[in-house]
Amino acid sequence: MAGTVMALPQSSMAAVNQRINIIKPNALRKGDIVGLITPASAISRTAFESSLSNLEALGFKVKYSPNMRVKKGFLAGTDAQRVKDLHDMFLDSQVSGIFCARGGYGSGRLVSQLDYDLIRNNPKVFIGYSDITALHYAIHANTGLVTFHGPVAASSFPKSTEKYFEDVVIKGKEVKLKAVSKPDESNRAFYSFVIKDGTGQGPLVGGNLSLMVSLMGTPYDLDFDGKIVFIEEIGESPYRVDRMLTQILNSGKLNKAAGVALGVFNGCETRPDDPDFGDSLSLKEVLEDRLSSLSIPVAYGFPIGHISENATLPMGVPASLDTSKFTLSLLEKAVA
Repeated sequence: MAGTVMALPQSSMAAVNQRINIIKPNALRKGDIVGLITPASAISRTAFESSLSNLEALGFKVKYSPNMRVKKGFLAGTDAQRVKDLHDMFLDSQVSGIFCARGGYGSGRLVSQLDYDLIRNNPKVFIGYSDITALHYAIHANTGLVTFHGPVAASSFPKSTEKYFEDVVIKGKEVKLKAVSKPDESNRAFYSFVIKDGTGQGPLVGGNLSLMVSLMGTPYDLDFDGKIVFIEEIGESPYRVDRMLTQILNSGKLNKAAGVALGVFNGCETRPDDPDFGDSLSLKEVLEDRLSSLSIPVAYGFPIGHISENATLPMGVPASLDTSKFTLSLLEKAVA
């Protein structure tokens, strides 16, 4: 399977890492065979069956790894088994794309063992989110392959999520994300707001905040210079979000970024039963406190993350963030 090699845009996208030659995988088509793997935590029988049903409903035939139901504590088998499954799916000429069944934990254990030449020479769609952030980072940094931060196979697939996926990965459209639709009035995490006005353009990079922080200082981290950085999180108290954002800020990684697009940080408010509840800042207060000093556009509330409306975002593809219109727009198609 051949992909398209694309040089990163020049001009206004200052300080872009020029050593990465972007490889766009071929678009998926209805009827294609897609591989299903568990590179992190194991899945239950119910989640496995849901994964098969979801992918078939999207119009694909499914080939799952021999170790799909293997479980080793909090992992879906040994590191060697999970690495082999990923390598085998990239090598399999019948498989047009690879879905991760779920996230959880364990992807970061694999990044030092992957054969990046194998992946680079067999480019194809690779999709998942949450813990899969580690694989997106490592694969993109070491191969230039455009991978896709989007729903895992066991996710729910409402019409909005399905449309984002099909528009980006099948139809190759230059999609435009707006604020998450139909916000849950009982959940403040679903309210969108602008932290810093402005517009910015640059290649998309990002993922789950916890994983992004865990990769800092490793050979698998990504440069944010000239990039639109998207971030999502789930189930972390405001002070933990504060701590992780502070670490990123202290590193200087955001100093030359082009913009920050925040997804929905679901479950990141302090719970009333937390002993520090009375002293806690709200999630919004933390985000504003930590990110308002940046000289780049920052907005919260895009349909990214651990929510049912989870857009598919391609790593490395140029995008534009405009806070006045509250949009995050792809500037090129993500597939060949």
